[in-house]
Amino acid sequence: MRFYLTFIVVIFCLSSCAPKGAIKPKKGAITESVYAIGIVKSDQTYDLKMGVLSGIREYYVKEGDNVKTGQRLLINDSGTVFKAPFSGIITHIPYSVGETIAPQQEVMSLVNLKKLYLEASIEQQGALKVKKGQSVQISFESFRTQVFHGLVKNVLPRNSEFVVQVEVSDLPANILPGMNADLSIEIMKNNFATLLPLAAVSNGHVLIKKGKKAEKISVVLGVSDAEFVEIISPPLSTDDEIFLPKDSIK
Repeated sequence: MRFYLTFIVVIFCLSSCAPKGAIKPKKGAITESVYAIGIVKSDQTYDLKMGVLSGIREYYVKEGDNVKTGQRLLINDSGTVFKAPFSGIITHIPYSVGETIAPQQEVMSLVNLKKLYLEASIEQQGALKVKKGQSVQISFESFRTQVFHGLVKNVLPRNSEFVVQVEVSDLPANILPGMNADLSIEIMKNNFATLLPLAAVSNGHVLIKKGKKAEKISVVLGVSDAEFVEIISPPLSTDDEIFLPKDSIK
């Protein structure tokens, strides 16, 4: 009877204390990215304002008109003619002919829709990683099946924020200033990485099977994404068995 009870205890210990959930490293590509919400802007915008109390004698254009560089826009009541500094589209004319306009009030807005870029505010951690020339994937909510490509043009400090500007040349004509887009800025990429799920790494260590035991080893990490992390060293084989911390021998 005593021998039978001892046997049962040994079987129970082997089944409950042995490592479970073994996974194996895999080889593959991994990309680390910084994500942000960007807003479409134009490189060329012109807000026409009067320097003194004034009125409009005549408009030569209306909202929605495409104008060319040097084209007449309006004449004020003192006879001064204002011309377009660049080619673009008239987007706003808030005052009517004859109205009195206070100094520094916007009289007309001109935007070049052919020189668009995107701008996004990012956290400090992301700003430390983002650099000029990095590749950016751009998507709009109404174009989820279509991805546009851009490059980081600038990383700037602005009023205690960090701003990324992205140049892009393939936006369709119906994308307008003020629209929002999802940005994925590629920080690093490795096409031949040794990968483990993030859950397999705890405080820079993994549990690897050594014989019948799980041994805790220190690892050097590389590129990571939302699911996986690159193991730089020590070198792991795709035959190695790695255990999740919660399934390991304690």
